[in-house]
Amino acid sequence: MDDSVLLRFLNNGLINVGGDDTKLAKLSQAANDLASELKKSPSKAQSFSLIAFDPEAPENDPIVVEALAALQARWTTYRNTFSSTPIAVIRAMLLDALVTAAEDDDRVGVCFVASARNALPRLQADNERDIWADVVNRIEAKVDIRAEAEWATPASVTIAPMSYDLPKIKALSVTAGTTERDRLQNEMMAAAGPQYHDSRSGNAQTGGNQYWPQGSPTQWVSDFGRLSAAAVADAVDAAIAEIEITQPDLSGPLNQLAKQVSSYVDDTLKSVSAATAGLQRRTSLLWWKEALFSPTARRSYRALPVNVAAAHMALDLFNEVPLFSPASVVAFLSETVRQLPGTEQGKDRMIRELVTEAQDEASLASLRSAAADLVGAPDGRGPLLALIGHPDHARARAEDAFQILTGVPADARLDPVAWACWIFRELQASKAASDSSSAKRRSKKG
Repeated sequence: MDDSVLLRFLNNGLINVGGDDTKLAKLSQAANDLASELKKSPSKAQSFSLIAFDPEAPENDPIVVEALAALQARWTTYRNTFSSTPIAVIRAMLLDALVTAAEDDDRVGVCFVASARNALPRLQADNERDIWADVVNRIEAKVDIRAEAEWATPASVTIAPMSYDLPKIKALSVTAGTTERDRLQNEMMAAAGPQYHDSRSGNAQTGGNQYWPQGSPTQWVSDFGRLSAAAVADAVDAAIAEIEITQPDLSGPLNQLAKQVSSYVDDTLKSVSAATAGLQRRTSLLWWKEALFSPTARRSYRALPVNVAAAHMALDLFNEVPLFSPASVVAFLSETVRQLPGTEQGKDRMIRELVTEAQDEASLASLRSAAADLVGAPDGRGPLLALIGHPDHARARAEDAFQILTGVPADARLDPVAWACWIFRELQASKAASDSSSAKRRSKKG
């Protein structure tokens, strides 16, 4: 409680509970309830922020009504303490809830900081500035740690060696052939002489060698060598022909190895790509800055009216960078816009005129489409993108509703550089709120 937002508002004289600690405790409980609701519905972070920034927030705004209901639930008799709707108390509760939720969800932090950077320069309450500056700086520092890590490029990339479990492979199987002994015997007998003694039928002809060694030794040797060599060779060839060799099936292990190598190479390339993503991103952004060519407008920024070009730059940069981006990215955008002709004079226009231009300019259809995807139609306090993305909504062009819906005076003015930064921050804040809600839905499904 010692460092709570509520206590700081109390110590600065911005809220008064009559010195009653029990009442302060009830405010803290109500703020915690709002933080729990914000964690369930992170898409409310932008609306919470825009009401918390505004000392003149309308009493009938849906977020104010929601905060009053949370206060009523914890402090039934709060109306006896406050003579009118306690907007200062509501704002302090919302800020406390945002701080609590941002501790658990960096996307809420992105949404809050991006919205704060647009709104706080126009905050009229000087006695609150120190509180806001401290809170914004603290949350921005936390978000920047994550952003810098995502943009960093390591000096080296360490890749783990590939692991592969050798499969068990069956050994080579060999089935030996056999020699037909009776046939070889007959052929060797035929090689030895013209006949042999058959005990059953007497002498039998061999059909082989015509000579006996004692009669014609020279001729006998010639025929014996020829016939016996043929007999042995035929026997050996027949035995070899019968040998069977069974090869092990290597298709499975080889397919498994190929898949594992492919997966390892794919993971390695992903690791290298992820490690060098920050460098690749910076290189692409430098090319974009030097080319001054709009991917969405499909033409040079110099060929567009300066405020239209500034809006395109904000959208194009938003499309190129991740949600978690260092604070220096906005400075990079500022310097890029300053390269456009017409920005050196520092001419500004009323914000409402800039919004109307964004609602009607044909080349900004891509901005309107992106805004419509990220933000719903105007319903209570919201970003300028709600008016830009839903130009046909009944109150999107109403001058008397402009400040009620956005918290920005209709006659407030911005130059092209500030206009580009405003749109970029709102796109980042809206995406943060949208991504938080999507992540929450995915978590519930899982």
